[in-house]
Amino acid sequence: MGEVSQEAVESYLEDHPGFAEEYFHKKLRTGALGEASEHSEVQGQACGSSPGLSTEEEAALCLELFQAMQEEAGSAEPAVHLVLQRLARLLRADRCSLFLCRARNGSPEVASRLLDVTPTSKFEDNLVVPDREVVFPLDIGIVGWVAHSKKALNVPDVTKNSHFSDFMDKQTGYVTRNLLATPIVMGKEVLAVVMAVNKVNASEFSKQDEEVFSKYLTFVSIILKLHHTHYLYSVESRRSQILMWSANKVFEELTDVERQFHKVLYTVRTYLNCERYSIGLLDMTKEKEFYDEWPVKLGEVEPYKGPKTPDGREIIFYKIIDYILHGKEEIKVIPTPPADHWTLVSGLPAYVAENGFICNMLNAPADEYFTFQKGPVDDTGWVIKNVLSLPIVNKKEDIVGVATFYNRKDGKPFDEYDEHITEASAIIK
Repeated sequence: MGEVSQEAVESYLEDHPGFAEEYFHKKLRTGALGEASEHSEVQGQACGSSPGLSTEEEAALCLELFQAMQEEAGSAEPAVHLVLQRLARLLRADRCSLFLCRARNGSPEVASRLLDVTPTSKFEDNLVVPDREVVFPLDIGIVGWVAHSKKALNVPDVTKNSHFSDFMDKQTGYVTRNLLATPIVMGKEVLAVVMAVNKVNASEFSKQDEEVFSKYLTFVSIILKLHHTHYLYSVESRRSQILMWSANKVFEELTDVERQFHKVLYTVRTYLNCERYSIGLLDMTKEKEFYDEWPVKLGEVEPYKGPKTPDGREIIFYKIIDYILHGKEEIKVIPTPPADHWTLVSGLPAYVAENGFICNMLNAPADEYFTFQKGPVDDTGWVIKNVLSLPIVNKKEDIVGVATFYNRKDGKPFDEYDEHITEASAIIK
């Protein structure tokens, strides 16, 4: 390839001002911070500012982070990514990561959200999409322990720490030697755990590194708390709307329970935040008439050997109502649904009806206990990803049906707040 002349470069930059601005902003900003971290350590310590930064450069960095927080107000991850990039350079850490804390089925867990952030890495490369996230219960790994204990850790040698798990190292081939880990806490709730991994050109992170880490994680804390507060507001707003609509429909329709329940769920569909949901209505017959038992006694029909509800009823779904909210909105009512209907074939609705549990499942097709359809369920090409199923219970605490919700619209797994919202939608009893 021939050598590019200075005139050609100048001409290209003049013709593409947007690219030039982005390129020089990126190079000069990271270069200035890198040079500061290498040559201004004495000055920074004398001023009482962060190691490696003068007072002016630290002020510029803080301003940059505040601007990022303002520009990315609708999404937490891009602003957190910028903070982790700057922390990786300031701490001379090989990489930084963010793990978000959540709860499903009443059990807390941590999930990877930003992985392997370096001073120059791209946001798109570090963002972990929901179907590729790594999930840890709180009793596994240092990240789980930090979330459980709500205390920061400086681990000079991970092999000597009893909480260390090499699961991710085995998956990626990366070798973790030392790390800093700090929880982001809001009240009594842990929102996230931030980690800096492998100090470059040193055997461990110092006390001064701990101070810098804690100092700049204030930005991460503010970002995540604002985002979480907005999320909680959205959850409570949707839940309140569901309760209000449910109450209205109760007074409108007191005679036909099935119609009443259908009207409630159709009205509140906007607030359920999923791609599809299905309602399976159970036969409420506890004692069969004599003419129903004769075919069994005469040997014409095999006796029922399947699961039963807690009050002893055979689990027979006499009707399925499918609410399709993606693409063209549609409602399908299936009387006497076949056993191989896509909603029933997994066995999950029958399991929920038998045990009365709420089941919140991440990556449902990979589950070994239930047999979810792995490919498209119909000609729309729609596939099952995440599932939340719960019983519908009447005032006598009899299970009258099962509501199953599929695929959160943002692609993330259903969480404990989704469980609360869907429970509110099943209050018509």
